[in-house]
Amino acid sequence: MFIIHQFTAHEDHSANFAAIRTELFDAEGKPFTALLKDLKPDYPRVWRDIAVGYVGLVWAIASTVWFAQFGPAGMIAAVLFGAAGAGFWIAYLQLFIHEGAHANLAKSRKTSDLLCDLLIGWMIGTSVRKYRKVHFEHHRAFGTRTDAENTYFRPLDGAFIIKALTGWRVIEVLLARSRLTAPKAKAANEGAVRDKLVLLGGIAAHLAILAALLLTGGWAAALAWVIGVGVVFPFLGALRQLLEHRSLDARGAVDYREVDHGGYTRLFGTGPFARLFGAAGFNRHLLHHWEPSVSYTCFDDLEAVFERVGMGPAMDARRTTYGAAFRALYNRK
Repeated sequence: MFIIHQFTAHEDHSANFAAIRTELFDAEGKPFTALLKDLKPDYPRVWRDIAVGYVGLVWAIASTVWFAQFGPAGMIAAVLFGAAGAGFWIAYLQLFIHEGAHANLAKSRKTSDLLCDLLIGWMIGTSVRKYRKVHFEHHRAFGTRTDAENTYFRPLDGAFIIKALTGWRVIEVLLARSRLTAPKAKAANEGAVRDKLVLLGGIAAHLAILAALLLTGGWAAALAWVIGVGVVFPFLGALRQLLEHRSLDARGAVDYREVDHGGYTRLFGTGPFARLFGAAGFNRHLLHHWEPSVSYTCFDDLEAVFERVGMGPAMDARRTTYGAAFRALYNRK
């Protein structure tokens, strides 16, 4: 005998799916775990998607330099367009550090970590090793007061937007993460040299980019890069995570640093904007929270597997769009 679980639209299994995964079977009696065996990462697709981000980033920078040629109006356009473009594509690329945290950039974990640090980590000066600590804690403590990836603790309102745009939210995130990434007092911190190299390499890379932009596009292009990195990128990252995890049952007056928020994750669309804003599978992040071992490159097949074992109603209850989620959450009391 076997059981096909039929989950209701109101059930949330984001935080405890691991406890039931071995009880799931499809209509033919095939266990859920067996259905996952053929879902292997498509590494060329990951590299292609990262390349798309770099092409977009170079295009944004080149456009900034081009706009800056056309007098004061061109300077203003260069700053606005360049900041928006650079910030958006950096936010896109940074999502692949998540894929790196699960060692899905290459067959070898060592190679995957190296690629992640070289291609992604330098932008924020954080090695994948350090990020992995924070992210795995997010899976372990998801929805609880101790979750270090906790942007969703805050309500989506004017104060959140101001904090995200001014960099204050970045400071809050760094303080929350510091307890997880601080080296242990009793032993040498394995990988500390690599961590420092990624940080110093990132600083050097940003300074080199600024120098190059000052030489080719002037102060407008350099200012656009600074605003893109320091304002637009953190804002988009904070907004994206809140839209993924903030529950409609959450209340603005409640401090979720003191009270558990509860696990909640949405499924967004698969259109062009959703795939770019929620790159590396973040547009279907619910699937990852249910089955973290599967690469985002397999999400079409993974979603079909969940349908086969009766998880369709639970997924349908979480389907929305980024715009609809923003409207539903903004100024929700």
